[in-house]
Amino acid sequence: MKKTKKYAGACEILTYPHSTQENLYQELNRLGFYWQPKKQKWVRDDTPAREVSKQIKVRILASSDLVEQAAELIVEQAESVGMKFIEKSEAYPCRPPNQNESRIYLVFENIEE
Repeated sequence: MKKTKKYAGACEILTYPHSTQENLYQELNRLGFYWQPKKQKWVRDDTPAREVSKQIKVRILASSDLVEQAAELIVEQAESVGMKFIEKSEAYPCRPPNQNESRIYLVFENIEE
């Protein structure tokens, strides 16, 4: 495992048997710690969690000539498993050098709960 500042800081906070760095980071997140890259340190945030949103947001990134078709397929699949389709954005072209690709944003609502 790489001895990065993030990993070294995690090891200082928590002595947790782990096989990968990601295991250690997940345990810290579960305990309320989050890595702040600008400050280069782990901080604990005890802010109470908000209620979970029922919305599911999807970004589709594909070739400009396929992105609309991909969006339609995803909408069909999502509706077939019980999600309610809410919104579809227009296709936004990407900046160079990826100008041959576009993005579409979809919003669904989980209605099965």
